[in-house]
Amino acid sequence: MPILQIKEIIDLLGLDDIQCRIGHFDSDIPQKYKPYFERWLGNRDGFIRMLSGNIDFVGSEDVVRMGPFYNIYCLVQNQDLIENDANHQNLLNSKLYYSLTGGHVNEAGWSDSILASRLTKDQRIKDFLFQALKSEVTRTVSVRVVNMACLIECRIWHPREFVFLYELLDSIAMNVQELLSEVHFGEEMTR
Repeated sequence: MPILQIKEIIDLLGLDDIQCRIGHFDSDIPQKYKPYFERWLGNRDGFIRMLSGNIDFVGSEDVVRMGPFYNIYCLVQNQDLIENDANHQNLLNSKLYYSLTGGHVNEAGWSDSILASRLTKDQRIKDFLFQALKSEVTRTVSVRVVNMACLIECRIWHPREFVFLYELLDSIAMNVQELLSEVHFGEEMTR
C-alpha cells in the first residue's frame, strides 16, 4: 500500500490559505501528551501540525480491509479529557446519522452526546452534510474522546478527500473547543 502523501495534503490545504506543516513528534508534541498521542500521530506516514483553524494535529494510519484506505485522526488537545470517563463520553462522543432516498438526503444529524446536539444545530455543518453525504468519505466521520484530546476520525482513499472534508472537520473541532471552554472539569488539588 502506498504511503499517504502528507506533503500533498499540506500543499492542497495551502491553496485554501490553511496553514500547516509536517509535524515533528519530538518538538511539536508537549511532553505530557506524547504517551497518549503516539497512537494517533506516530504512524509511518507522519502527521500534520495545523497552524491555523481549530484542529491541533492530523495523523493517519493505513488500513487494508476489503481494499486499502487511510484512517485520518484529527486531534483537538485538552489535558482534562479522559477516554474512559463516562461524563466525557456523554459530553463528546458523537455519531453521524442520516437517511438517503434516491441519492437525496432526507435527514442528517448527530447523536449520543451534548456535542452531538450542537453539531446537529450548526447550520454550516448541516449545509455541508446535505450537500456532501453522497460522498462515502463524509459518512465515515465520527467524534470521540480519547486521553488528552477529542478525536475526530474519518476514512479517506486519496489526499484530496481530506481537503474536501476539512471544512466539516474544522467546524466540528470549533464546536468541540467552544463546548470545552464552557465546561468546568474540577479544581486542581494541591497539598
